[in-house]
Order: sequence, then C-alpha cells, then structure tokens
Amino acid sequence: MKEKVEMRLLVLSREFPPGPGGIGTHAYQLCKHLSLIGWDVTVITPQDYASEDDVRAFNINQPFAITRVPSNRGAIIEGFHRLIVLRRHTARNKPDLVIASGERMVWLAAMVLGRSDMHWVAVGHGSEFGGRNRFARMLTSWAFGQASSVICVSRFTWLLMEKAGIKARAGAVIHNGADDTVFRVMPDSEVGEFRQRMRLDGRKVIVTVGNVSERKGQQVVIKAMPYILREVPQAVYVVVGRPTKQAEFLGLAQDLGVADRVVFTGIASTADVVGYLNVADVFAMTSIRTASGDCEGYGIAVVEAALCGKPSVVSQSGGLTEAIVDGVTGISVPEGDEKATAQAIVRLLKDDDLRNRMGRAALERARSQQTWTQCIARYDVLLKQLLQQRTLNQP
Repeated sequence: MKEKVEMRLLVLSREFPPGPGGIGTHAYQLCKHLSLIGWDVTVITPQDYASEDDVRAFNINQPFAITRVPSNRGAIIEGFHRLIVLRRHTARNKPDLVIASGERMVWLAAMVLGRSDMHWVAVGHGSEFGGRNRFARMLTSWAFGQASSVICVSRFTWLLMEKAGIKARAGAVIHNGADDTVFRVMPDSEVGEFRQRMRLDGRKVIVTVGNVSERKGQQVVIKAMPYILREVPQAVYVVVGRPTKQAEFLGLAQDLGVADRVVFTGIASTADVVGYLNVADVFAMTSIRTASGDCEGYGIAVVEAALCGKPSVVSQSGGLTEAIVDGVTGISVPEGDEKATAQAIVRLLKDDDLRNRMGRAALERARSQQTWTQCIARYDVLLKQLLQQRTLNQP
C-alpha cells in the first residue's frame, strides 16, 4: 500500500531527461520513486539535448512538478536567474527538504540555504571534487560543507571528496541503480530481429553506451580493436551516445584501419539502447580521468547492461569497479591500457561458457542489489532521518 505522507521535497539538478546524462537519470529516478512512496516532489532543472516537443511530452506525463530553467545563456545570467527561481520557490512552498545534484546546483543551494533551518542534501557524483580551477574547488568545498548531509554515489567519490579536503557534516554512500522495468533480457526472437535490423548478424558485438567523450573512454576500445580483430575477426564495436567527439574518434579508427568495425549510432531511443545491450556479447566502459579532473563516479550503464544479462569490461578508474564484482560479473583492467582491455574483451568473446556465466551472475546481482527501487529506498530512510532530526531540534 502506498504510504500516505506529506513531505515536500525540492530537487535541484544540473540535467534531466528526456535528454541523456547520468546525473539527470539519477535525479529523475529520485523524483519518480520518492513520488511513488508519498513525497510531494518538485524539480528545478534545465532540460538540454532534447527537442521542445520531446520535453513537453515528457514533462506532462510525470507524477511530479518540473520547473524548467533555461541554459546556454552564460554562467552569470544562468546563475542569477536560478538564484531568483530558488528563492521564490522556497519562500512560497517551504519544502521540508532540498536535494542538490550537480556542482553548480550545489553552489546554488549553499548560497540560498547555507546552514539555515531548512535541511538540504548535496549529492556528489565525482567530477565535482577533481577540477583544476582553483576558484571552483574553493566554492565546491565551501558549498558541500554547508549541506546538512552529503550523499556520494560511490566509495570512490566519497574518498575523492575527503581528498579534496571537504568535511561533510553528515552523510552516506548510496550507489546508483538502474531501471529494471526498462532494461531487461529480451526474448531470443526480438534479439534476432534487432541484430538483423542493425546488420549485426554473424558479429561478435562489443557495446559502449555514453557520451562519446574523452572521459567515457571509447578511444581506449578503438585502440584495442586491432588486437581484438586479430583474435576475433568477426568483432564489431558499437558506440551508442551523444556524438561529442565522434569525428575525432572516427579519425582515430581510420588511422588504425578499423573504421569499418566501429559503428557510431549517435543518440539512440531507450528501446534501441535496450536492443543494443541485448545483442552485445560484451559491454565495455573504459572511462579515464581527464586532465581537467573529470571522472566516472560510478557507472549506471554497467548496471543497465547487467540487467540485460551482459558482463562488462571496465577500467580501474573512478567508481566503475564498484559496479561489478571483478572476475564474477565482469573484468576490470588498468585505466587507459588498450592491450589489457583487448585481452579481457577477447577472453570473453572467445569463451562462451565464461561469458554466459558472468552474464548470469551480473543479471542476478543487478536484480537483487542494484535497481533504482532498492537505491531510492536507502535515500528515503536517510531523508526521513534528516526530517526527524530537524523536528527534534526545533524548540
């Protein structure tokens, strides 16, 4: 039975669906699941990388309110506008709790709420704590220190925060999850139809889902492809995601003579992402930490692949190793090491028993421990503890 409570929650997020992005996915799942168990949720967010029609159609179907704020107007104008929107909302609606997700939204919450009586939570995803800009690091350190509580998406992220000299007043590590109502093992007939439609029949398929960028590390797998193809000539690498660095990575594939075995799909529909994960033999996420400090805080896509029954090869970078059980549900490799990456992928592609065993283990673990329902239940407990603490502290 749905819990009948009236707790007003405001979520500030740097990004939000229907456009892509892990921070947006996390914020959406928070809003969705907390709404379903009785929280009265409002989200203030930009919604980029999606058409106006898609945004309207998405927003009208949500069980929570969305206040969309514009972006791409310059940092000062954006920040000032969002400051006004947040002040107005908190004055009028007086939320019981606020969650801020994404560096600039945490800054905003700290500026408006500080250490006021209104409890608020800062969510740490990873890259906030590794920037090279001194002013941004100082502002982030101050802002996270103002929060009533900090939730980090991995142990790696928590340690990165501590290494940055940030001392949270309170907090916890709650791993990200994945949506088991969307990501699923498709029937063999559907998998076969998708393979045929995408011209992947007879191929050993490696898949990465994520923004095509330096941090996501698709270039590592592309560099590994010559080694992979020597051992598994029928291999193909399918790169699904926003084509930020597609031209550069396609050039790399051409230079290496493997361009005919690297397929860039661009942004794909959710149904097609599920299809690509189901036709995959191996999921790869070989993220790296960039010179600017950008890093992988956890790896939602790894869990999404697991829900489709696929083992992953991940780099020992950021929080990716926390998304797998090394040697059981996937294999970890040194960051940026294309030869080790090739060896791990070849091992899985050539050993059907090992690949299938790891895929089954990944699926079982994802279903039993790594869904958004389980993840948000932990948030619910922590948020209610904060509310109880606030009530006890009131005169």
